[in-house]
Amino acid sequence: MSGRAVLAVVVALMVPASALAALDCSRAKTNAEKMLCSNARLAEADERLAFAFRSAIHRGADPKELMEAQRVWVRDARDVCHDVECMLKAYEERISDLDSR
Repeated sequence: MSGRAVLAVVVALMVPASALAALDCSRAKTNAEKMLCSNARLAEADERLAFAFRSAIHRGADPKELMEAQRVWVRDARDVCHDVECMLKAYEERISDLDSR
């Protein structure tokens, strides 16, 4: 396995749960986290996002760049939403972005 492949696997395993699905709903604090935990469509979108993120890494996208972009997306797109439709749109746009990498 090449060094880049090893790095991609390590980074994929180190991605925080809040960034890539598997949100611990007992610890949900923000409005966005609470919406994710209370809406099946958002939970499903979060799982699809996690898959798209991992797929982008497996296709060779720079893991560090993806992690930084994910943090920015959470802060500037996902967490500014105050309703399900806004958040679904943010997820669809991020998934599309990841699918193109």
